[in-house]
Amino acid sequence: MKKLRCLVVDNEPAYLKLIGDYIKITSFLELKGKCANTSEAIQMIADHKIDIVFLNIQMPDLNNKDFSKILKEGPRIILTTSIPQYAFIGFRVNALDCLIKPIVYQKFLKAATKAS
Repeated sequence: MKKLRCLVVDNEPAYLKLIGDYIKITSFLELKGKCANTSEAIQMIADHKIDIVFLNIQMPDLNNKDFSKILKEGPRIILTTSIPQYAFIGFRVNALDCLIKPIVYQKFLKAATKAS
């Protein structure tokens, strides 16, 4: 089975590590990179064939233009946030899912399975 190539985008180092670790222990996922800012993420998406982006919707440098560019590049999006009210954004942008922090592995796996 082909593994889905993943990118984690989060300005919180603990969540970059946590989601990266979750990806590494999930048999059908492959971690291609972790980014702490959206400009780096856009470059990674352009340079690599990314299938899934785990994207913190509260990135300080995430503006509408950058967000639109990430969506336009074609990877599926799983949003992450610590503010449950932001989950509605996922519906507007047709995200696969929205994970509310703190993120437990069972919820992560359920969201990731939607992409497989």
